[in-house]
Amino acid sequence: MTTENLFLPNFSIGKDAYKYIYDICSNYGNKAVIISGKKSLQASIELILHNIKDINITGMLHYGGNSTFENIDLLKEKKAVMEADMIFAVGGGRALDTSKVLANMMNKPIFTFPTLASNCAAVTCSSVIYYNDGSFREMFNLKRPPLHTFINTDVILKSPENYFIAGISDALSKQYEALLCTRDENLNYKNFLGIEVIKNCSNDILKYYLEAVDDFRNKKVTDALNRVILHIIYTVGLTSIMIKDNYHMSLHNGLKKLKAVGEKLLHGELVSYAILLLLTMDKQYDARDDIFKFNKFMSLPTCLKDIGINNFSLEDEDINIALDGTLALDELNISSYKADKEMILKAIIDLEHYNNSQYIK
Repeated sequence: MTTENLFLPNFSIGKDAYKYIYDICSNYGNKAVIISGKKSLQASIELILHNIKDINITGMLHYGGNSTFENIDLLKEKKAVMEADMIFAVGGGRALDTSKVLANMMNKPIFTFPTLASNCAAVTCSSVIYYNDGSFREMFNLKRPPLHTFINTDVILKSPENYFIAGISDALSKQYEALLCTRDENLNYKNFLGIEVIKNCSNDILKYYLEAVDDFRNKKVTDALNRVILHIIYTVGLTSIMIKDNYHMSLHNGLKKLKAVGEKLLHGELVSYAILLLLTMDKQYDARDDIFKFNKFMSLPTCLKDIGINNFSLEDEDINIALDGTLALDELNISSYKADKEMILKAIIDLEHYNNSQYIK
């Protein structure tokens, strides 16, 4: 029997989360390089520097604007990176993904400081890598996740609201995706644990999101806000560490190929439509109704028009390219059945009819 390893991330959350930087990070050295986005650095640097005590900062570097191997190679050559004992990754998903791959390649410990609650990049042991033109290149699997994630809620509350809403939508999808993909499978322990972690995540978010969004808008740090932030960043991240890559199934990657969609929507905003399609295709109508109501209330997409497609046709070349791209990614090989183009097209049409019927009401 081969050895199986599981490395799990840790977190601190709250207004004073950064107070623990020195106590936790000083065990790994006394020199750190900060890699971040520009806005993220402005939002957090004063608080970070106030709490590092005797940890010396070798430099503050911009991550390059996108998580590409080219930007990672440039950072590898920086003196500040080479001299650092550890990496402090500050920012959103692409800054964190860039820093994680860099740390993996240079065998340096990494600590993450998310400034947005929009995805789980701060805790996962994988990074999304893009080409220079912004198109998807690959998922880069890391040796292990970041050692610790510092979630300062005051910093999160300064971020744009639409990123928080998109983060909630992204987290909402994972319970349905994971349970659907593992249906009828005989799971090993690690996969079983990942499913146990996620199986009530969406239910819990739907219970607390109204209060959390209201708290976000009023800049109040509350238990409900922290709970939803942790689902976005940590719960989903834990599951992604413990279950197979193809358990994270979504029509998002195929839809992203549509010219009409392009860069107009945030990841979580497009996922909010994709999960409605998935639930429609799988005939999970009660769950679809719950997500539909959430999307409507939060002004998220529920139909093709909302994602930029005004004239839908079965013969549309872009639609067929998107569907072919979705199926080619092998993410829809559900354990109990295999999805095909006809099933997805039917789900699109059925969802359009459902959306129109709700509008008429």
